[in-house]
Amino acid sequence: MKRQPLALIAEDDEAMANLLAELAQECGFRSVIASSGSEAVRQLQAGAVNALLTDLRLPPPDGLALLELARQVDAEMPVVLITGHATVHTAVDAFRSGAFDLITKPFDTEQVRAVLRRILTLLEHRQRIDWLTTRLQQLDNGEVAPVTHSLAMEKVMDLVQKVAAIDVPVLLIGETGTGKEVMARTIHRMSPRAERPFFSLNCAAISPSLMESELFGHEKGAFTGATRSKRGLLELADGGTLLLDEINSADLEIQTRLLQFIQQHQVIRVGGERVIDVDVRLICAGNQPLDQLVKENKFREDLYYRLNVYPVNLPALRARQEDIIPLAETFLVKFARELDRPARRFSAAALEQLKAYSWPGNVRELENVIQRAVVLAADEFISAEHLPEDFHRASASAAAGTTLPFAQDATLAQVEQFWIQ
Repeated sequence: MKRQPLALIAEDDEAMANLLAELAQECGFRSVIASSGSEAVRQLQAGAVNALLTDLRLPPPDGLALLELARQVDAEMPVVLITGHATVHTAVDAFRSGAFDLITKPFDTEQVRAVLRRILTLLEHRQRIDWLTTRLQQLDNGEVAPVTHSLAMEKVMDLVQKVAAIDVPVLLIGETGTGKEVMARTIHRMSPRAERPFFSLNCAAISPSLMESELFGHEKGAFTGATRSKRGLLELADGGTLLLDEINSADLEIQTRLLQFIQQHQVIRVGGERVIDVDVRLICAGNQPLDQLVKENKFREDLYYRLNVYPVNLPALRARQEDIIPLAETFLVKFARELDRPARRFSAAALEQLKAYSWPGNVRELENVIQRAVVLAADEFISAEHLPEDFHRASASAAAGTTLPFAQDATLAQVEQFWIQ
């Protein structure tokens, strides 16, 4: 569910304040009323306000002073001044200070609704820009869907299809490179949240101090270098899905904050005090069994039980032999298009070597091998020579333990005839 923005109504006339709050709620805002300038200051400094509607004449500080403060808290916060004593000088001062609009009393309620709708549109646009800016930094061009020719992966997809529509945490467990992020994106696409944002964070790729800021955001001045407030991924993913990859690498302090978030669905930014309600589906992925880490006191038991509501174990590539060639073909088409290379098919020898290899790096290793081969191939075919040296040794070892399909003393003509057939 999308979180409504908060409008602060700074107005000392109770009837007028209630009317403005009612209009704000009609237009899609949550609202809070401050009957004095000092009360409005407290609300602004708490940091939760997205828009300000203020009377010009208030018990001090007045509307213009609140406008200045609002610009300090959030330079882009829309502020509407409301006054029954408007002059040209007042209007000039208001717009020079950055007011979004000026409304004179008595006003037409439809005029206020129009201003509020414009503000809502602006706030939604800003939120989308935040999503896109962060999302583009993570974008994986040519995203590949799961390949499920093997019985092992068919069973996984049966589980995924059942859980996608149910709004519960999912725990993906598998070796590094088994495709946990691809599966998380698949769950998101199949869920009711598909039109909302998807973000991911690799817990092993970022220091604990930075991870807290990345997840929960921070307020301006929270630490050295925090020159402006920043939304964390949990806020940005509001209404959508957040993947926490390699959750087994998260330190105990982050685990504690994650447990609090799962229990309360609320975020407090680093250096902040305000509580922000957030609706995010968490998908966690680990490359080590979390139950073992719990026994070793490296992972919180209570968090483990919270995350382990719906576990999905992704098999290693060596356990899903039927998927190796379909995956290789998928990557071939992907990289040939992206890199504008001529490769379109594998030679028979290349296919044999791909099937004979043990794939310790799983799907990720296969993807990297095919990308390299596509770059090396000068024509339509990817041949065995375009594959790493390890593949030739693996193929030779496999051939050494294989019974020949023709007699030991067969003539060259007989061998040729066998392969032709």
